[in-house]
Amino acid sequence: IEQAVNEQLEAEVLTRSSHSSKTSYAVSADLSEMELKKILIEKIEGNKSIQRSDAQRNLYKALVEAYESDKIILDSYGENVTLKRRRDDDADKDEETSAGADRGTKRRREGKEP
Repeated sequence: IEQAVNEQLEAEVLTRSSHSSKTSYAVSADLSEMELKKILIEKIEGNKSIQRSDAQRNLYKALVEAYESDKIILDSYGENVTLKRRRDDDADKDEETSAGADRGTKRRREGKEP
């Protein structure tokens, strides 16, 4: 299953990279967790691996439920979730920058004092 998923992801990355000027890393970073779940579901259904054991069938059902939940959340809140995530990311970047600036100032002060 893992090999099949990796092959599918590679094909997806190649397809996306051929349609844009992004690097393959940037394209693979663009694949959301939801897209990855969908690809995995399609591969599992394609190679009939859910018919092999109860454990695999249960994992498949859990994956489908997680995908459906994500889809419902995205349909319900879509843009709000995306916007909030971007704001949180921006806030994290601002905090890291200010912390670095404070540390540099402290070092300069310590260096001047005997």
